[in-house]
This record gives sequence, C-alpha cells and structure tokens, in this order.
Amino acid sequence: MEKSIEKIWNEAFINENAIVAPKINNLYNQKSKSIIHKIKRTYEFDNKGLLPISGIVAIGGILLNETIIGLYGTILILCLYYFNTKLLSRFEKLDVKSDNLTYLKNYRDVMNSVTKATKRMFIFVLPLLVLSIFILGFFLKEESFLSRFISSDTTFIEILGIGASVALIIAIICLFVFKVSNQLLYGTLVSKLNDLIHEIENLKED
Repeated sequence: MEKSIEKIWNEAFINENAIVAPKINNLYNQKSKSIIHKIKRTYEFDNKGLLPISGIVAIGGILLNETIIGLYGTILILCLYYFNTKLLSRFEKLDVKSDNLTYLKNYRDVMNSVTKATKRMFIFVLPLLVLSIFILGFFLKEESFLSRFISSDTTFIEILGIGASVALIIAIICLFVFKVSNQLLYGTLVSKLNDLIHEIENLKED
C-alpha cells in the first residue's frame, strides 16, 4: 500500500529532527566546553600568579633587611595559594556524566561558592594577616618599615590599635580590589555561562 502524503511528510519531519537535534546538542556541548575551559584557565592563571609574588616578597624582604617578615609574608602567600587550590578542587568533584544543563548549573553553583569564600578571605583574612605582621614586628624590634609605627615606648595595646586601623583600611581596599578584579577576570565569562544556561533551558521548554 502506498504511503499517504500526510504520512510521508510526518516521516520526513521526524527524520529531519533526528538529524538536526544531535547537531544542536553538539553545538551546545562545544559552547559549554569552550566556556568551561576559559573559566578553568582563568582560575588557574589567577591562582598560579601567587607563586611569583611569593618569590618577590621573599627576595624583597632579604634586600630590605627584613628577612623574617619577608619570609613570613612568603609563607602567608603560599598558604593562600594552597587555600585557593583547595577551593578550585571543588570543580573536580562535579559529575561530568550528568547532562549538559545540570553540569553547567552545578558548575555555576561551585563558582558562586568559590567567589563567596574568596570574598570572605579578602575582607577578613587578609586584614588579620596584616595585623599579625604588626604583632610580629613588635616582638622582633628590628629596624624595618614598621619602625615608623613601633618605637621602644610603644606598648602592645598601642601596636594592636595601629595594626587594627591599618587592617581596617586594608579590608576596605581589598573589598574594592576584589570587586574590580572579579568583574574584570570573570564578569564576561559568568555572563556567557548564564546566557548559555538560559538558552538550553528555553530549548528544553520548547
């Protein structure tokens, strides 16, 4: 029996969808991989940039005759590098076998958690580390850039007050630097990731 025109058209439409759908899925898979790769590369570059900075701080401390403070600063920066590395390991725990949309949403959630943790570190931890440098300088009693804040008559309470004031200023500066640097490094990538998730969601709804 010959096929009706309606049946022929229906089969042609189904076959066309069978060809187009994988192409669309492949297109979005490629876009997803591209964005994820750029985000991952930016995170790694941002974190690894701490390593040469730690070296500069160590060398600078030696050249300025502030070896102990310089080495202390180097250790703090290396601890920061380790902290960031642990944060970035969260991405490795994502289930790559999940569907594309689920993976992208989970990736975005991890990005948000990493961003929040980094922000807290900038605002609270770094100023406390600056305060600890003042405390270290108080007990070392050596000639250094801290000498302008610390004299033989300076009490521990006074150095705490001075260090806390500097730490507060550092916290404000760190908040500003965090917002600007985060927007410059990740603003466009996050926007592209959100747009891609939105596009895939619309396709699934259709």
